[in-house]
Amino acid sequence: MTAYEGFAELETRGWSDDGIVAGYVKQFAEASDMAVPSILSSLGNGGGRVLDLCCGQGNVTQALAKAGYAVTGADFSARMLSHARDRFPAGVFVEADAQDLPFEAGAFDTVVCSFGLMHIPDQPRALSEIRRVLKPKGRFVMTSWCGPDVSPVFQVFYSSVQEHGDASVKMPDSPDFHRFANAEMARSILSDAGFDIEQQRIIDCFWMLDAPDTLAEIFQNGAPRGGYLLSRQPEENNAAIKAAVADKVRNRFADGDRWRAPMPASLILARVR
Repeated sequence: MTAYEGFAELETRGWSDDGIVAGYVKQFAEASDMAVPSILSSLGNGGGRVLDLCCGQGNVTQALAKAGYAVTGADFSARMLSHARDRFPAGVFVEADAQDLPFEAGAFDTVVCSFGLMHIPDQPRALSEIRRVLKPKGRFVMTSWCGPDVSPVFQVFYSSVQEHGDASVKMPDSPDFHRFANAEMARSILSDAGFDIEQQRIIDCFWMLDAPDTLAEIFQNGAPRGGYLLSRQPEENNAAIKAAVADKVRNRFADGDRWRAPMPASLILARVR
């Protein structure tokens, strides 16, 4: 078995599932959409050709095109690309594996990867491909979710799984999901791949929930990892996790008659060395 093969299967299966993909687009993406203005502002007025890698439902692709960039969206999930084409019919979208990109060396001035790199099993290989398709001194912009040390949402979810989950339900071995939000770790990984980080900052993303129990539903129905952790639980454990999540949301995130669930993200702007 190759490194992280079980994780690769989980991601492939998840992003091929119509239910998970629809759940992500309908619910989870409310938080990831909030990073789009910060991505655009980090690029300034550079222009040029942009690859939106792991483009998902095409939210960033569309925003980049509207801002005047010549952009190509790429994703390995045919289901996600179907949503992207429905969202942005004028867009250019390519089905492609980030670990083996079908583009010539130096084809792009900028590569953007919004909340995608942490889903890739062989991240060094993907970074090598990103560097290959960038022009000399090309820019790489990526976003990733902060871990539970910074993110209230992940603290609530992970702590509830730890407290009430069945010990036999374990994730397949995978890269640390939050590693790129750690400044020291991100700098080391990207430096090894031939990039220098010019900027790293935290951006404010969140969900506005109509009910406290919605948060667990988002993780179960709109994310392969969350869906894996929850759907494999015995019924009693699943119910206990969801009740704990709802209770913490109710107590911590109240905002008027709704609940504001903070899910901060890290944005990195790097350049080919």
